[in-house]
Amino acid sequence: MLRPSYSALLLFLLPALIVLILVAAINAFSLTEFSRVQENSQQNVKKIVEELRQTIGFIESVGQQYNLLNQLLEQTHEGALSHAEAYRIHSHMVDELAETEQNLNELRQHLDSLHLANLDLNHWQKSFINFKNFTLMASDIVAIDPQTSKNYIQSAQTEYFKFVYQSNLLSNTLSEYTDTTMQHASQRTQKALNSIYYLGFAGFVLAFVIALFSASRLTRYLQIILSSLHELANMKQEVPRLEAVDRMIRQTNGELRLLGESVLKFKESLLLNQEEEQRVFRLAFFDELTGLPNIQMLNKDLEGELEKARRKALKGVLIKLNINRFKVFNNALGYSFGDEILADFAKRLRQFSDYDCKCYRGSADEFFILIHPTVIPHDQKKMLLDTLSAKIQGLVAEPFKIKQESFSLTCNLGLVTFPDSSHDSAQDIIRNAMIALHKSKEFGSGQNVIYQAELSQQVSDYFALEKDLEKAIEENALEFYLQSQIHPYDGIARAEALIRWKHPTRGWVAPDLFIPLAEQSNLIIAIDKWMLSQVCAFLVEQKRHDKIFRISINLSGHHLLHPGFVDNLETIFNQTGVDPQQLTLEVTENIFLSDYEAVINKMQRLKQLGVHFSIDDFGTGYSSLSYLKRLPVDEIKIDRSFIQNITHKQEDLTLVKAMFELADTFGLNVVVEGVETKEQEIILQQLGTPIIQGYLYARPIPHQMWLDTHPSA
Repeated sequence: MLRPSYSALLLFLLPALIVLILVAAINAFSLTEFSRVQENSQQNVKKIVEELRQTIGFIESVGQQYNLLNQLLEQTHEGALSHAEAYRIHSHMVDELAETEQNLNELRQHLDSLHLANLDLNHWQKSFINFKNFTLMASDIVAIDPQTSKNYIQSAQTEYFKFVYQSNLLSNTLSEYTDTTMQHASQRTQKALNSIYYLGFAGFVLAFVIALFSASRLTRYLQIILSSLHELANMKQEVPRLEAVDRMIRQTNGELRLLGESVLKFKESLLLNQEEEQRVFRLAFFDELTGLPNIQMLNKDLEGELEKARRKALKGVLIKLNINRFKVFNNALGYSFGDEILADFAKRLRQFSDYDCKCYRGSADEFFILIHPTVIPHDQKKMLLDTLSAKIQGLVAEPFKIKQESFSLTCNLGLVTFPDSSHDSAQDIIRNAMIALHKSKEFGSGQNVIYQAELSQQVSDYFALEKDLEKAIEENALEFYLQSQIHPYDGIARAEALIRWKHPTRGWVAPDLFIPLAEQSNLIIAIDKWMLSQVCAFLVEQKRHDKIFRISINLSGHHLLHPGFVDNLETIFNQTGVDPQQLTLEVTENIFLSDYEAVINKMQRLKQLGVHFSIDDFGTGYSSLSYLKRLPVDEIKIDRSFIQNITHKQEDLTLVKAMFELADTFGLNVVVEGVETKEQEIILQQLGTPIIQGYLYARPIPHQMWLDTHPSA
């Protein structure tokens, strides 16, 4: 936590402190000067008083000399003094007057230094000199000639009175000078005190003004900090720039600068958080590969569009697209090629600008187009949706070119309008579009289906059927039928195992209905394992009765690609004790597009156990001589679609002939399914020695019934 120190206060109070220090220094100087002036004034007054005291003392000394002279005259007149005593007194007076005169000279020097105006010291000093001379002459002859001495004393008295008069003038002048000096000293003292007061008040006012200015600066900076924090705390989208804080940092130091830098660091952290939030938002609501919003964003947008459509009685459209055969491109040409297909497909969809719409990326090869709610008359809805579908199909049909490869794509569409009811949610609309899309796939590639409520019922029925199928597997309620395969010369009885399901309420459910359902729900693996277990147990049981058969079983591609596929089969083999050589596992060509090397490795492991392999529906999937050369297969099985028209279509005959030649080249047996007429059989036998499977010889029947038709093998 940032702790303030004295430097932050000094930053703003320093000017006021400097002024206060200057004022204090001036006041200290003024006080010193005041003390000096007062001390000088006191010394002057003391000097003047001392001069006045000396003057008074001098006057008293002169008065004593005068009194002594009168006493000398009286004693002489009374005859009380002898000549010797009179001379002694005269000598004493000479000394006293000499000393007094010396004091007078010193006093005169002191008084001259005062430069007193209207003061005649010469007359005052002359009066004393005359007094001294007359006094000395009087005392010198007082014993010899008293009368003359008396005359001198009278003259001395006259001069004394003049001296006293001059001394009184001098005393008055000194007193006045003292009063004037003290008055001037008092005025100077008062002036000095006033200066100190004025300087102190001015310094206080100046310091107060500077403190106010500093406080205003501090307040302004704090307001910048607080307003910046307020802006950061209440920002909506964009982080504020805080230029005022930048300027404050350049103008300040210490803690304020650190505080500003802390605010900017907080801003930077918000920027980073905002960037991170935007990144997380894009990851959460946008597809990184195509740049389109994803299914989560579709949910958010669709909720808003639903509310808008309900409020304004409008109709919106959601279209779900699925690229056909995308897995073929992805597996054959690589994932990076598939990614480029998706990116280019997204660019193509962005060109769909005839309507106010927005495109989204779903999962894998699925996309969405959301047509924003508008006015759609009920009688024009189908025409509008057909127009939309045609434009999208036309947009997709234009050739794509990626990495020098030019190819065309098709897509299936599922379309749904919204809202259909007051309780529809975004999830309901997306689900309905998905239902329509899946329904379109039942009609083939490049088809469009508009959602109807009946489709949801079908989905519900499929779901219920799926649960019933799962229950049937658990309760061993499935059955397997056998359809014979007629070999031209091998004596071992052959058949293909076909699964059948009799529903407790629906009756017999067609394999074309529940097998695709099982493929979608991964129940197909459980069905594969059930069928393998049943067939293996059947073969083992018949082998105990010296009946050897070879049974073909269809394997799901999902199961073959499952990591535990080989382990599952080995477990069944071990549990039943079957001879794997009695089994032929049929796989389709498209399985080799998923993980070719892994599939080969699994087939080779089972091949080592004695299992035979057949390529089912040969010619309908991804045919390649290179994979056919490497695969550990024993036979190919020609699909019934090539046999139906073999008697009257040369193209089909040519294809079948090529398949026979290819099988002969690789030393493979040929199984032909769907043979229903003798004419078809004759043509096939002209091409080679095929194993015949079809209604010409046998229909699929329960395995126990089939066994009854093959009492021995």
